[in-house]
Amino acid sequence: MEIRELSNEDINAVVELWYNVSVQAHSFIPNDYWEKNKEAMATQYLPGSECYLALNEEEIVGFVAMVEDYLAAIFVQTNMQGSGIGKKLLDFIKSKREAIQLKVYKNNFKSIQFYKQQGFSVLSESIEESTNEIEYYMEWKKVRQ
Repeated sequence: MEIRELSNEDINAVVELWYNVSVQAHSFIPNDYWEKNKEAMATQYLPGSECYLALNEEEIVGFVAMVEDYLAAIFVQTNMQGSGIGKKLLDFIKSKREAIQLKVYKNNFKSIQFYKQQGFSVLSESIEESTNEIEYYMEWKKVRQ
């Protein structure tokens, strides 16, 4: 597996990956919410972030997007989840940061478990206004040796 930076040519494929995984992982949120956010993802969020792709033989199988120390997105193709791609992407970002913060829906049990396994702790919870869903605010800090 190769990790490389996002290029403009990758954006449409990454948005499709994000959309497909979002719909499946967030069954508690109506699909039209994700559909409405596709354009903003392509024109604002991805271009405005530090984004890296996971590639398997040139196929994009995952990505991670950071805004400073905030993990804005990490998504792995559904049929590739559980194969270590998310951990590799997160380890790649951890090697570049002292701390990482993120928000995750409380109903996204699989992701919360993954983040906890990767050393993140829940700091607080709040209501995400556009979905009216509860989110956890989580953080990871590099351990000093």
